[in-house]
Amino acid sequence: MLNKTLLTAFMLVVAMLNTASAAEIRVFAAASTAGAIEEIARVFETTNKTTRIVAVHASSSTLAKQIVNGAPAHIYISANRHWMNFAWDRGGVERSTVTDLLTNRLVLVAPADTDWTIGIARGFDLLARLNGGYLAMGDPAHVPSGIYGREALVTLGVWKFLSDRVARAADARAALVLVERGEVAAGIVYATDARISEHVRVVATFPERTHAPIVYAAAIAKDAETDDTRVFFDFLRSKRAQKVWSDHGFALVPVAKPR
Repeated sequence: MLNKTLLTAFMLVVAMLNTASAAEIRVFAAASTAGAIEEIARVFETTNKTTRIVAVHASSSTLAKQIVNGAPAHIYISANRHWMNFAWDRGGVERSTVTDLLTNRLVLVAPADTDWTIGIARGFDLLARLNGGYLAMGDPAHVPSGIYGREALVTLGVWKFLSDRVARAADARAALVLVERGEVAAGIVYATDARISEHVRVVATFPERTHAPIVYAAAIAKDAETDDTRVFFDFLRSKRAQKVWSDHGFALVPVAKPR
């Protein structure tokens, strides 16, 4: 019978072997999916003990460029089709795996301790509501939430009045933080971001007709399609994952279509 010292050594060796054999799946995902992806990873790992999910979050543009330049990603989730197409065109993802995964909404938020309201319609006077302050949003030059936001403001005919009052953030979550801290008068963020914060309130929701559909696309990175990667990639659309997406405010696209 093994004595206590030998048993402890044996257990350490087993633990080391299990760690060494564990598959690591690196998911490069838009910043706005952070909470949901981390929860989905925990759910997945409870029944897939030999797989570890490592989530990397940033702006979709930053992640796409990193993947194209050789970053060791297994799965990429972009907050718009543009940056997925960028990665696809440059050989960063497996073309046959590109699918539309999620949808979201765009909202106008203000610090929680403010009480102003506004209706979103063509020509609405958001500049007056800013009262000399700034409007936070993802940088419209490359951040999906900012691209959608700029498109909405252009459609509504007010971008020309607001463009020099924009505080350009590195990603959607960074824009939310500026509003939370009261450093800006308002912000344009995803509805999913607004719901996680007690320090902002939703002033209004942008009509979907004012901007392109907000669709998150997912794909397996080039040369990263292993059995383990495919299992987690498929899990993102499972019933268990769907509940997590829904709890975080996302809607799952009903049918994934290869692009």
